[in-house]
Amino acid sequence: MCVALRRGPGLNSDLDFIRGGAFLLVPFLSLLAAPGSVAATTQPHGTVELIAEQTSVQPARPFWVGLHFQLEKGWHIYWTNPGDSGEPPRVKWNLPAGFQAGSLLWPIPRRIEDHSLIDYGYPDEVLLPVEIRPPASLGGGADVPLSATVNWLVCREICVPGRAALELTLPIRKGTARPPSPLHSLFAQARADLPRPTPPSWKVTAHLDKHLVVLNIDTGKPETEATFFPLEPNQIENAAPQKASPSSRGIRIEMQKSDQLLKPPPRLSGVLVLAAGQGYVIEAPVTISK
Repeated sequence: MCVALRRGPGLNSDLDFIRGGAFLLVPFLSLLAAPGSVAATTQPHGTVELIAEQTSVQPARPFWVGLHFQLEKGWHIYWTNPGDSGEPPRVKWNLPAGFQAGSLLWPIPRRIEDHSLIDYGYPDEVLLPVEIRPPASLGGGADVPLSATVNWLVCREICVPGRAALELTLPIRKGTARPPSPLHSLFAQARADLPRPTPPSWKVTAHLDKHLVVLNIDTGKPETEATFFPLEPNQIENAAPQKASPSSRGIRIEMQKSDQLLKPPPRLSGVLVLAAGQGYVIEAPVTISK
């Protein structure tokens, strides 16, 4: 069992909403590495790199970088809502003046059994993309240093905290095309794994009674399987089975309400994953049984 944290009413993760990459950077740096360090060391149970999708930077033209985690077999890191235990990766950027970093984007997670608990996260390998927006006033021929301090938990039977100071330097190139880096395919795969917006034709509603959270999804056609990942913690019992009932126009999911849900939410937000593995960001108004 992961012993780092048990989710509770007072333990809220930084829930950046899910919306909808490569120069080799430094693999997993030492816990004591200072920001800007370029000395690569390996930490237990995996590596992390900061990588970029393009090989250069152009003024006022956004580009993508990402945190690339590669983990030993059986170990995992966490989604933005980690489920019953753990914490998601967190990043603090140190960028040149005028540069701005967007939020981490979260690919579709997996349900990971942890004894009697269920975690939401990523085993094996994952890339968390981030958009970087440079200013319009950039001089050509210089280099841009991008630094980030990253904290995370990697878990199996126990959880081990990780911390790394990562630095990536990219040249500025004006008026030229930006060729992709050799790791461009990692970013393409990460984008394919991001949940999509809910199609406008769908109708999604949620209902809350004494024991259940019920999600009704009308996609206009039969759906055979579905899994829901709540964006907010402590709304459903993560370890309880989700009962999916197909219909001619979609699917209905019954989930056990969390005993830590003290106040009914006005909306139910999260990621719905259908049979083919495609995920959709949903936000459903909640009705409540009287």
